Amino acid sequence: MTKNQSKYLKDVYENNFEIGEGDKKVDEESYEVDKVYDSSGIVFLSEWFFDEQVHEYTGINEEFFQKRLLIPTQYNFPDSYQKLNNSIKNFHIKEGFRCNNSEIFITEGSTPMIASMVIFAKKLGFKEIISIPPLYFNIFKVAELVDIPISKIHEDIEISPSKLSLPTKKSILFITDPIWSLGMHHPEEVFTQIRKWQDNTGSLVFVDGSFSYTDWYKSEKKEQSAQLNPELTFRLVCPTKALALNGLRFSYLICPEEFKKELSRITCSTIGSSSYYSFIFREKMFKKMIKPVINPVGKFSRDRFDQLRPLLSKNNINYIKPDCGFFMFVELKPYLESKDLLDSYMWIPNKGLDIFNKELLSYTKLNLIMRDKSFMKLCEDLQ
Repeated sequence: MTKNQSKYLKDVYENNFEIGEGDKKVDEESYEVDKVYDSSGIVFLSEWFFDEQVHEYTGINEEFFQKRLLIPTQYNFPDSYQKLNNSIKNFHIKEGFRCNNSEIFITEGSTPMIASMVIFAKKLGFKEIISIPPLYFNIFKVAELVDIPISKIHEDIEISPSKLSLPTKKSILFITDPIWSLGMHHPEEVFTQIRKWQDNTGSLVFVDGSFSYTDWYKSEKKEQSAQLNPELTFRLVCPTKALALNGLRFSYLICPEEFKKELSRITCSTIGSSSYYSFIFREKMFKKMIKPVINPVGKFSRDRFDQLRPLLSKNNINYIKPDCGFFMFVELKPYLESKDLLDSYMWIPNKGLDIFNKELLSYTKLNLIMRDKSFMKLCEDLQ
């Protein structure tokens, strides 16, 4: 790996802990950054703590978790629940993803599965991972550790399919859709072009769909990645993200059959067995996620955005319009500077999101389902 390639991986990972102006950072060994910011009285706009009001929308309460519990004496390895595996596969076949010959691999949340995919790319002998940014930040740390570079094939947020420089040789591509940090999907034409590329080159595609089925306006449960070649595509879905239940761990990978055995070994070697409580509630979470209604977390996010939108317009604050998930990307820095509020807020900027676009340096990753006290403080300062 070259110095520039290594620097790129390190910069993305480390800048996920950047606060405001870059020279102010919390301890990068701590994931408890929300608590660090709270103790200083500073609002972390990119926080990963959520407001519990969101579950007034989902209808998930104590009754949801009432279940006769057994003493958890048995291991539950990631792919051991065959009834649920079959339900997941049947849902995706109805969605239009012809995954009859695929395996469903259930894991402990999306982060370890993403890490396993990076290791798997190295195991398969690929010399690099090509990507359409932004990707989730843990990818870059694992890629650094296993010495596999990541090369972007597109620079801009607004993707023009005609500008995608897909290689002519067999490769492995990582793409996120929906784009979790921006609250938007890639254009459908991107996936049409990727499908043709797969068929022509035999290339593999990993779709980090951790925020799948979180659309704000559509009740239809169908993702654009369903048009990809199922024999060459790995699709990751995370019901606990879709339901804002991050205290539980449940994601699954739709995996081409020929790759499942080795990928299973890699994942089990790093994760071990499943959390007992995540295991017993997975079926209920999956059914809740695929219910044919607008995603309730998405609806809560949309309502928060509708509160915020007139304030952004009044202050001429630019943003990338979201329509899914619970994050958005907004140009808050100039406004905060003009009101002498810069030291009151912290955030993850574009270079922490694998973007590095100079035109977007003032943009902030904003969590729309942040705790109410944080959201109200922001609204007050935008008045």
